[in-house]
Amino acid sequence: MSEQVVQGLERFANLSGEYGAKALAPIKEHFPELAEFIMGTAYGDIFERTSISDQWKEIAVISSLITQGQFEQLGVHYVMALRVGVTVEELKGILLHLAPCVGAPRIISAFNVLLATLNEIQ
Repeated sequence: MSEQVVQGLERFANLSGEYGAKALAPIKEHFPELAEFIMGTAYGDIFERTSISDQWKEIAVISSLITQGQFEQLGVHYVMALRVGVTVEELKGILLHLAPCVGAPRIISAFNVLLATLNEIQ
């Protein structure tokens, strides 16, 4: 395993904790090449860069996932956002701010993921 993948795994674990480990486990088991790609490229490279803060990184990812209608990864990124200092109220503010752009149905889905994530981590 490359140093970049190891570094990415460490960063991912630090940001997402047990919640992220649970989400990543099936990918690592059944599609390890994808897990290595994600950990090496996203977390071992892009997320290591310092051009924007960790909070802004998570805001960007959360906004992008919602805009694309990709709700499966939202829980992990909500956890990461909370761990880097984004508050629940700020997350709800992001959702509200996106509503005119992406529509209420996507925001309702994103909010439901937020509620489920909060229930799971509390």
